[in-house]
Amino acid sequence: MQGDESITDRQFDAAKVAAPYLHPKLAGLSMNAVVRRSVEEFSDDELNTLAQTGTTGRPD
Repeated sequence: MQGDESITDRQFDAAKVAAPYLHPKLAGLSMNAVVRRSVEEFSDDELNTLAQTGTTGRPD
C-alpha cells in the first residue's frame, strides 16, 4: 500500500471486524478507583509535576 490511499470494500469490512479487538469500548472496562487526596491537599510542586507528567512522583 505504498502511496495508494484507496481502501477496498474488503479492507473496510476487515477493519470493522477487527475494531472491537483493537479499540474496546470504555464502557466495557471496569475500574475500581479510590480517591486518596483531594486537590486542595496537594502542594504547588506536586500539582505542577502532576500537570506535566501525570504523576506526583510520590509512592502511594
